[in-house]
Parts: sequence; C-alpha cells; structure tokens
Amino acid sequence: MAEEATETEGTEAAEAPKGGMMKKLLIGIGALALVGGGVFAGKTFMSDDESATEEAVAEEAAPSKEPALYTSLHPPLVVNFKDSSGASHFMQITMEVMAREQRVINAVREHTPVIRNALILLYSGAIYDEVSTQDGKKKMLADGLKEIQNVMTQQIGEPGVEAVYFTALVIQ
Repeated sequence: MAEEATETEGTEAAEAPKGGMMKKLLIGIGALALVGGGVFAGKTFMSDDESATEEAVAEEAAPSKEPALYTSLHPPLVVNFKDSSGASHFMQITMEVMAREQRVINAVREHTPVIRNALILLYSGAIYDEVSTQDGKKKMLADGLKEIQNVMTQQIGEPGVEAVYFTALVIQ
C-alpha cells in the first residue's frame, strides 16, 4: 500500500506543473485580450472633437499639395561691392522665385522692378569673404527671400513667395 501511495503522489506531482503552466498561459492570453479590447474600444469611442483635432494636426503637418510655380527675375542682377581690403568686385545673380499660387507669381512679375531694386540695395552691401563661401551664399538666399517677402507684403498684403533660388551666380 505504501507503494501505491508513492505512485499516486508521483503522478500528482508530475501533473501539477502542467496545470500551473496552463493556468499561467490562459491568464496571459486573457490579459492580452483585455488590453487589445481596451485599445480598440478607446479608438472606437473617441469623440468626434478628438478625431477632428488629430486630422487637423495631420493636415497642418502635411506639405502643401499645390504644385510649385516659378518665375525668373530677369535680367540678371549686377552688383558691385568691396572686399575687406577695399578692392572692388562684381557679382552677377540670376534668380528664380517660387510660389504655389499663380496670383502670387503674377504679382512678382508685376512688381519685379521694386523687387530688383531691393535686392540690388541688399547685395551691394555684401562682403566678398562671406559671399565666396557656401554658407555665405545660403545666407544671401535667405536674406533675398526675406527682402522679396517684405516687398510682396507691402505690395499685395502677404509674403506669398516660399523660396528663392540662384540659377546663376558669378562673383569676381
């Protein structure tokens, strides 16, 4: 009889770990199902205001869908300026202006003399050592964009122009 009790205890001992593992597995699956259901329910029952706000943020972050439009500021600008030693230099600049609305492009064309004048005055104060570097050229573009946007704001009430590009730049 002692042998029967030992055999019975051994069988129960062997089955106990299997039952414990199964319980843990079922509890884990149940927990995952609850978490998944909570996430789904949260998305499903989100108020319209919250989802509208999320859509508005996504639209603001997205770039403009309008195609880029370009116009040239012809003829090229020719500017004379001096270096740090006082020697004279010349700069010939051909630029393109980018906007996304045809009315802005038309306004740029209409006000090209005012824009050209502002850019000539701006670039005539350039320093040779600065404009001969890549960073200096990038600064020239940024300053030129600001100047064009200022002119456009004065002329049409809004900056309108998004970018300015050099299509030719000669410095000598």
